[in-house]
Amino acid sequence: MKELAVSYSDEKGQEIKLTGQDIVEYISTDSSVTEKEVVQFLNMCKYLKLNPFLKEIYLIKYKDSPATFVISYQTLLKRAEENKNFNGYETEVKGEIPNMSATATVYRKDRSYPVKITVNYSEAVKTVLDRQTKELRPTNMWKSMPEWMLRKVALARALKEAFPSAVGNAQVSVSEIVDIDSEDKRVQEEIKEGDGQKAIDEMYGVSEEEAKETKLKLYEILKEKKIDTLSKVKELLKEAFPDENWSNIKKDVFEKMDPLKLSKVLEFLAK
Repeated sequence: MKELAVSYSDEKGQEIKLTGQDIVEYISTDSSVTEKEVVQFLNMCKYLKLNPFLKEIYLIKYKDSPATFVISYQTLLKRAEENKNFNGYETEVKGEIPNMSATATVYRKDRSYPVKITVNYSEAVKTVLDRQTKELRPTNMWKSMPEWMLRKVALARALKEAFPSAVGNAQVSVSEIVDIDSEDKRVQEEIKEGDGQKAIDEMYGVSEEEAKETKLKLYEILKEKKIDTLSKVKELLKEAFPDENWSNIKKDVFEKMDPLKLSKVLEFLAK
């Protein structure tokens, strides 16, 4: 990879210098990240004035899958709070799993009506394929703190709608927003013991091995449901992700799909 570097100032005026080697060695979750993906990530950091070393933006990469650039939940909230028209927010969680829902209301001084978003647990929960039962289960964070996680998803969606320029034109899937707490004692211990990959798997919600198992399970269900043509796959994806364009997909769409999204497809088919 040729020498790549960007220099810019963050919103507080602090000088930031990032190189392609920094991204490969310290930021990307996998060293297989391509030069093109590194260039895109560097430019996004510069354009949005975000510092990946401060966990403001992440580069999530799995082998054989495209890189995903994720804006952190804290960054969304911070950008909104720094806006002169920000006037606070309210959140409310109702019900029990699986009928739990969270509502976030964000207020702006320059608008007559607030932005109010309600999110259901079933559409937001992150799942992985259990290696023993072969069934989908919530990731650790969603299992231990479902109300907190659902609340954050609702608030993130409301913040993005209330302040659409807060993170520029970055294409960020709300379902992929992560909240990695570097102060988490369990994570610190695992990294200290040299099992950094396990820590990453738990924080991001899916490992490479689990992704392979998810694909196998997905192909089994597709075969059972006779979704065996490209047109049927397009129809499936349009139903599962109505806000995305699937008109130009190819036969290898699931091979290149992000592992988290694969889990969502599997979950959608299981309904």
